[in-house]
Amino acid sequence: MLKWQVAITTENPRTLYLVIELLKKLDLTFVVCPPRDSHCDDAKVIITDHNNSNSNYNTIVINDEIDPDFTAIEIMTKLYDIHKPSFAVIGIDPGMRFGVALVIDGVAIFKNSLTSPDAAARLTSRLESYVVRLFPSCKTIVRTGIGSKLYSTLYLRTMNHCFPALEVELVNEHRTTLSGGFTSDQSSAILIAGRSGRPHTENDTILEPKEGYIKSLKLYVRRFTRAKKEISRDEARAILLGETSLDRILADDC
Repeated sequence: MLKWQVAITTENPRTLYLVIELLKKLDLTFVVCPPRDSHCDDAKVIITDHNNSNSNYNTIVINDEIDPDFTAIEIMTKLYDIHKPSFAVIGIDPGMRFGVALVIDGVAIFKNSLTSPDAAARLTSRLESYVVRLFPSCKTIVRTGIGSKLYSTLYLRTMNHCFPALEVELVNEHRTTLSGGFTSDQSSAILIAGRSGRPHTENDTILEPKEGYIKSLKLYVRRFTRAKKEISRDEARAILLGETSLDRILADDC
């Protein structure tokens, strides 16, 4: 029986610190040991900065320029014995907080929460690039919930403008919203990733300047900027009509 999920073997203090902090965040058990120590044999995954040609599949070679998200995904795929996956889905739960999850061959590998459509779209693109890097033959699609029309549309607009090559499906969010908990949006994103969706159309990027949307945008900007910025009704209408973007307005003052 394995005593630890991960063994860390490095003599670089900075690398050791970064890896330990990442493993704590992932809530994984680990041991620190010298290179080629027998304790490494008791772990499912070995993380090292020694580029040994004899390393096995479950060895991850890193340096002190570690990308935490990519390394987390690499660790989790090895822990779950994901070798040659055929299908990956990035699930999105839009709202004032965007839940984002990466599910590979039905296994939830990564999850996070972000505070803007632009940040969620950029993370989506990075996750897709990570999958390509680890598993070049694996197909990746994006599935976003449409329970919040306002925020799902703002996310879709950003994806279409910045990352048009990524395939995005729209998913009915019925019974994907879990009550309570700071990370409930992440759990919802995982459920959304597991549902089949439909291709989006041009109509899905259209928002009418409804009073409810205007109020929601004004509230969102106040929360996002911690009351340091207010937007006018005209600015909110311009966002809804696609004449400007929410992220452009936020970037002007944040």
